[in-house]
Amino acid sequence: MNPYEASPAILEQGKLLYEINCKHCHGAKGTGDGKVADKYPGVANLAGDAIKGVTEGHIFHVITYGKGLMGSHGSQVNEEERWKIAKYVKQLQSN
Repeated sequence: MNPYEASPAILEQGKLLYEINCKHCHGAKGTGDGKVADKYPGVANLAGDAIKGVTEGHIFHVITYGKGLMGSHGSQVNEEERWKIAKYVKQLQSN
């Protein structure tokens, strides 16, 4: 369970971390259309129905250990940052 509430400050921090660490693959809106996706098809659409139902814990786990084409980012993004990114991704999905 995510230890952070969806406060404006946490969501803003999550957005900044997403833009630094995730946007280049997943795109600004999480639709899998980042610049890296042009070269490597199959980047997950975080806003798609298949991923909308996953929990923040699942997102945290995938960031930590990787899944499919995405490698582990556990050494690049610390635990607190991973939770904040997960919180932001859920907000992104609701838009």
